[in-house]
Amino acid sequence: MTQAPAAGTPDAAEDPRYEAAIFPVFLLQTLAQVAASRGIEPQTLCRGLGFHAEDLDDPAFRVSYRQASLMIRRALQLVPGDGLGLAVGNRNVLGTLGLLGHAVSLCPTLGDAFDIGMRYQVVAGGITQSSVRLSGNEVWVEAGFRFPDVEIQVFAVEELFASLLVYGRSLVGKDFTPLRVELAYPAPAYAAQYGSLFGCPLRFGAEQNRCAIEARWLMHELPNHNPLALKQVLALLETEHTQVRQKLDLAATVERAIERALRRGPSLEHIAGELNMSSRTLRRRLGEQGLSFETLLNNVRRTRVMSLLMNPELPVERVAEQSGYADVRSFRRAFKRWTGVSPSEFRQ
Repeated sequence: MTQAPAAGTPDAAEDPRYEAAIFPVFLLQTLAQVAASRGIEPQTLCRGLGFHAEDLDDPAFRVSYRQASLMIRRALQLVPGDGLGLAVGNRNVLGTLGLLGHAVSLCPTLGDAFDIGMRYQVVAGGITQSSVRLSGNEVWVEAGFRFPDVEIQVFAVEELFASLLVYGRSLVGKDFTPLRVELAYPAPAYAAQYGSLFGCPLRFGAEQNRCAIEARWLMHELPNHNPLALKQVLALLETEHTQVRQKLDLAATVERAIERALRRGPSLEHIAGELNMSSRTLRRRLGEQGLSFETLLNNVRRTRVMSLLMNPELPVERVAEQSGYADVRSFRRAFKRWTGVSPSEFRQ
C-alpha cells in the first residue's frame, strides 16, 4: 500500500530529487543504534522502505530523502522517550560523518573545519542544509531544510545542534559551548533536556533555528592538522561531492537565488537574470532535470512557511509577507492547497 505524503512533506511527483538515492546512511545508522538501546529492533524501522538494517552498516550505501524521512518519521512514532533528535545527535562522533569527519579533523583551525563542513555537508547524509554567518564577535550556525517536511523538522534541528556540540568538543575540547540557541518552535515538554545538553541560554518560538558560538573559536588550532593527509582526503571528498552535485547543483543554485529574493515575490525572469542566463535557457535546463521554476519556488516557499508557522507568536500576516505573498488571501489559498487545512488549523 502506498503511503501518502503527510502535511507539509514534498510530493515525489513534483520533485524528482525526493527519490534520488544520494544520501549516505550515517545518520540513519545512529538512529538505529538509539532505537535498539530503547528496545526497538532496527529492522522494524526499515521494513518496507527498500533496504534492510544490515545495509546501514555499508558506508557506500545510499538512500533517497523519501526513504530517510520515512524511517525518521517511523522512529518518532515507535521509539519510546522524548528528544529523539537530541539523543541521536549526542550519540554521534566525528566518524559518523564518514570521510567528511576525517577531513575536518585534519584541518588547521576550527574555522577551516567549519568551511569544509559547510562545503561538503551534502555528502555526510544530513537532512538539514546548514549555513554559517559571522556577525561581530559571534558566529551563527543556521539550520535550513532540503524539503518542507514539517513532521521531522524538530528532530532535524535537534540532531544538527546536538551534533555540532559533540563535533566541536571533539575538535577543540570540552570548553566548547554555544553562546545561545534559538529554536523556531514552541518549547517541548522535554525542554529541560535542551538546557542540560547545551548549557547556554535557550529561546523557543524564535524566527529561525540557529546556534551562536564565539567567533574566537574559529582561530583555535586543531591538534591533528596534517596538510598532506588533508589534501588527499579533500580530493576524495571532491570526487564524491561532484557526483552528488551533478544531480543537485542547478536546482540548489536556483533555490538559493529564490531564497534571497523571496520577500519580493521572485519571478523566473528575475532569477534567470541573477544567474546570468535567459529565462528560456533556465526553463530548458530545469526541464532537463525534470524540474520547473514553479516547483522550486513552491518548495522554497513551503519550507519558509512551515518554519515560520512553528513560531506561534508570529502573525499569519507576517508569515505571508516573509514568504513573498502579495496578500494574506493568496497565502491562505496556497497553504490550503498544500496541506488541506488553513494556517490557523495547522498550528492548532
